[in-house]
Amino acid sequence: MPPALYASIDVGTNTVKMAIGDLADGGAAAVFDRSASSRLGEGMSANGARLSETAMARTADAIADFAQEARAQQVLGLAAVGTAALRDAQNRDEFLARVMERCGVAIDVISGEEEARLSFLAVRRDPHWRGLPNLLVIDIGGGSSEIIQGEPGGDRIAQRRSVNLGAVKVTERYLLSDPPTAEQIDAAQQAVSGEFAAVAGRPEGDWKLVGVGGTLTNLGSMDLGGWFGAEVLHGHALTAEALQRLIDILAVRTVAERRSIPGLDPARADIILGGAILAARAAERVGADRLDISTRGLRWGVLYDRFRLR
Repeated sequence: MPPALYASIDVGTNTVKMAIGDLADGGAAAVFDRSASSRLGEGMSANGARLSETAMARTADAIADFAQEARAQQVLGLAAVGTAALRDAQNRDEFLARVMERCGVAIDVISGEEEARLSFLAVRRDPHWRGLPNLLVIDIGGGSSEIIQGEPGGDRIAQRRSVNLGAVKVTERYLLSDPPTAEQIDAAQQAVSGEFAAVAGRPEGDWKLVGVGGTLTNLGSMDLGGWFGAEVLHGHALTAEALQRLIDILAVRTVAERRSIPGLDPARADIILGGAILAARAAERVGADRLDISTRGLRWGVLYDRFRLR
């Protein structure tokens, strides 16, 4: 059967990501899956919620490169979405027009609710978990974290709970020393547990917990002892015991020392402990003794949704 190649671009606050998948015959083979750090949201807070010229230029360059790759791969369709930075930017229309004129790419700026739906869909329709009736998805961001519960056997979200703590916030509020003190780590644990206390506990029945996002993929790579590629990491099971072991390792190391840990992206060395605490407490709250790692986030949900993979 000939390939059926489709592309999706996720224009985020810090990175632009593109996936090209072969969706022939109900499959989901990754043909191309890359990211570029363009920092679109850099300086927005100090700039009246406006995108800077430099950030827009960097991001437009990244999108142009990805669009050229999609054309070279002769994809049958391309969909692009924008998230938090573009939701908030006062001058987003200027940026969207610039990208359309230069690249011929129309960016659909989606709501937080739609972003959650598509992130869940990235797991629900993935071959690893497509056949499971009950799925919980955890997405740990920089400023907030979400637990998404799907309807049994379906694509719809039954319940979505967000907590106002992410890996960056936990780090900046509680883990102030380098390395953090035992008292700081205890305070972070208590704060995170308190936030998750408002989230419903484990649903009745047999549920699979799947984690998406950079925090989870880095923790999974560390558990494997190094980065062996997305396809090796995708579907890897991270047990509660392994997660606690990683917290113990990170807690006693400085940021500089963490950068040499196999599997950890050095750029995340400062915030990975905060993210690990969030992951551990979330799993504990829903009663999961392990979580699976997905390397295919929002961009894959867009592929599945826009191009009708079931």
